[in-house]
Amino acid sequence: MTTTPLDSDFDPFSPEIMADPYPAYADLLRTGEPVRLPRRDMWVVTRYDDVRAAVKDHERFSSADGIAYDRSRLPILFGVDPPDHTRLRRLISRDFTPRAAGTWRPLVERICAELVAEAVAAGEVELVRRVLVPLPVRVIAALLGIPGDDVERFKTWSEGVIEGFNANARLKAQPGPGEEGDAERRLAARRALSAVASISVYFHTLLDERRARPSGDDLISKLLAANEEQLRDDELVWLCLALLVGGNETTTHLLGNLCAALLDNPDQHRLLRERPELAEAAIEETLRYDPPVQSVFRTATDDVEIGGRRIPRGSRVQLSFAAANRDPRRWDDPGRFSIERSPDGHLAFGSGIHFCVGAPLVRLEAATFLRLLLERTDGMEAAGERVMVRSPTFRGVARLPLRLT
Repeated sequence: MTTTPLDSDFDPFSPEIMADPYPAYADLLRTGEPVRLPRRDMWVVTRYDDVRAAVKDHERFSSADGIAYDRSRLPILFGVDPPDHTRLRRLISRDFTPRAAGTWRPLVERICAELVAEAVAAGEVELVRRVLVPLPVRVIAALLGIPGDDVERFKTWSEGVIEGFNANARLKAQPGPGEEGDAERRLAARRALSAVASISVYFHTLLDERRARPSGDDLISKLLAANEEQLRDDELVWLCLALLVGGNETTTHLLGNLCAALLDNPDQHRLLRERPELAEAAIEETLRYDPPVQSVFRTATDDVEIGGRRIPRGSRVQLSFAAANRDPRRWDDPGRFSIERSPDGHLAFGSGIHFCVGAPLVRLEAATFLRLLLERTDGMEAAGERVMVRSPTFRGVARLPLRLT
């Protein structure tokens, strides 16, 4: 076993890496060994087998310090370990099975059809703002039983939470704090905290209303009825917040990355239109090729050996789904986007006990959107500059002007 860590200049918070991390991932994958980043006091694991094993090993790689670089302890589903995770997961998982997702199909179909029809009628459209952001927000709000008049507020709150996270990550790339950076960080933090506080107050009020007048159909009423574990209200609120924020961002970024991949690979775009039965394969290939969640962080609870290197107890460890999904040991020609590939086993939704609980809903939304886009258009082409999200964790398109024909 090698005990001397392999240091690296790789910095997931640098603007260049956030703009396009894949060349750096390819460099790291050539050795396949975990690397230590002295400047960030963290480790990065990239090889597919190593990432898959670590993300399933919740005892030695704890989520209790949160899944972002900065350690934080919050009672949120993806940021706790058993037994708390077991209680939370048991309560919500029954409503997020593939069979349960099938009952949501008419709702997803209606919302998606309205948004796609509006975009097609416009002809030239900024797809992210007009379709990809409102689609998952409207769906999850309807599932939670949130009145339509409140959906716009939820979209604003969700954006505030994510932007606070992304702004903090971007500022880590600066060599020194600086007054301007500190001011931006404080502003983003205030916006995020304000959004979380607003969501918390709203959901606490909604829980009281559902207890007094349960509808039986929405997720909040179902959570209250099935709460055999006697979860506290704050745990229920954080569970709702995880569904709201997590479900929105991942779906928006998946759909944006899918459209971007089709634009960048016109041969695959043509093939998909010739063979629309490949739509689900195109979605899975996008999840492998350019996943919306690039990585998660864990804390080593003991000295752990990976790839012949010892990661000390207490270390912050980044498990890179995006790098693992392009590991040439697992995938042939991994940097090529091919909708005829069989991408089974990709790690875009994680693995183990923390496998994304909302995966069936995300897949349903993506499949419905892509089918309607193919049915109602003959083609699409760029109509302006594409802008990517600047984040070391999320990978997505912030702006995507399209011309739909």
